[in-house]
Amino acid sequence: MNLLEGKTIAMTGGGGGLGLCYGLAMAKAGAAIAVSDINLGAAQATADAIIKAGGRAIAVKSDVTQAAAFEQLFDRAEAEFGPLDVLLNIAGMFPRVALVDMTEETWDAVITLNLKSVYLGARAAVRRMLPRKRGIVLSTASGTGIRGQPKGSAYSASKAGIIGFTRAVSLELKDTGVRINCFGPGATDTPLWRVGKSEEDIKRLLAAGNVYQPDDFSNVVVFLASDLSAPLNGEFISRDLHR
Repeated sequence: MNLLEGKTIAMTGGGGGLGLCYGLAMAKAGAAIAVSDINLGAAQATADAIIKAGGRAIAVKSDVTQAAAFEQLFDRAEAEFGPLDVLLNIAGMFPRVALVDMTEETWDAVITLNLKSVYLGARAAVRRMLPRKRGIVLSTASGTGIRGQPKGSAYSASKAGIIGFTRAVSLELKDTGVRINCFGPGATDTPLWRVGKSEEDIKRLLAAGNVYQPDDFSNVVVFLASDLSAPLNGEFISRDLHR
């Protein structure tokens, strides 16, 4: 059964490791994907992989810290594949720096990309979804938004913000047919996770079994993007709260 057959999905940060795996999984489940990334080459690589696997996809260069970027992304997606069904927010950054060494510029950059982009994207998507009385907004949060992370205060704050934002907006969307959820896939072996770690640290952490592979959470994302997740609204689905 193709859980996402006929669905149009816009995905931010689609040029990264999670974007590639989630994009392939959603396309395999029947969705058409508009892959967005600030790096057009990375977005195109994901779109090409989806197409090579037999799916439908386009690549769109987007600076998701800007409201206009979402209108352009959704316009492209809808012109190519039909009305927007799902927005998947993945775009983010995680500079590892202690609070005492963190500049205002770093703090602002993290909050703007990780949190403001979710607000901008959700606002634009929900405005399109409400008249149709259907649609889903999904965002990548993190267990660090609950438990914290050393040298990750800005990142943890942004992810906590996504969780709180999701829960608040879900109350506004009650009984509208539009839903919003977020998820924490856990520590995942992607280029973003490897930043600031030595090869020795990476090998040690992987050997300890505390780090997942990018595709490990793909089926959960497919479920959350599907109609089978209809009972869920305002939820944070996570497997890494205690890691």
